Amino acid sequence: MAPEDPIELEAWRSANELSVPFSEALDRWADAAHAALVELAGRYGSYISYAELAARAQADAGIATRAPVRLWIAALQRRVTDRCQAAGEPPLVALMVAHDQTVGEGYAYAVAVADLPVPENLDQHAAAARFACYLHFGATVPAGAGPQLTPKLEEARRAAAAKAARVRPTKAVSKGRVVKARAAEAPRATRAPSARPAKAAAKPEPRPAKLCPNCFTELAANGECGFC
Repeated sequence: MAPEDPIELEAWRSANELSVPFSEALDRWADAAHAALVELAGRYGSYISYAELAARAQADAGIATRAPVRLWIAALQRRVTDRCQAAGEPPLVALMVAHDQTVGEGYAYAVAVADLPVPENLDQHAAAARFACYLHFGATVPAGAGPQLTPKLEEARRAAAAKAARVRPTKAVSKGRVVKARAAEAPRATRAPSARPAKAAAKPEPRPAKLCPNCFTELAANGECGFC
């Protein structure tokens, strides 16, 4: 079940400063955010921060708040996701990222609404969803292009891979002295075969998840893509 909306927060119309119920403000911001994200998805490789989208939604809707974005961005994401789901669109919230360029738990709601298992790596899953958005909304996609992490996450991934690939050289000298190789030991006597029964065969590994050939997201159990 989705969390409840933060209805105790305050919002008002920018033109006359008349108070607006926060749930109504969220609805209007969601309309504006959805339109902004559709426009963004038409440009390959685009994404937007929570803060930037929140500011644009308030400006376009003509409704403002001083409440910190972190208190209501998840509620906004849920509304955008519900609009995408109703329209048969891929999850535009995949284009929304935090300051560290991760998608956060708001994207997990989009995956759950599509009746897909929530993956451990939300950002890898969101990369495929962003690619689906670019295709769906007519972005010019370069030949051979595919899902990509955001720049910060891609840089971190490459750094981790490079660190793992480095192998420390074995030291041949210790404190100025050459380390002598140990003499080879005589082979141990072969043990007689055990009378214990052989262990049961290992369980087969689970089959890899099937991916959508269009947007590369994991297919539901019925074989249908929740995003295409």
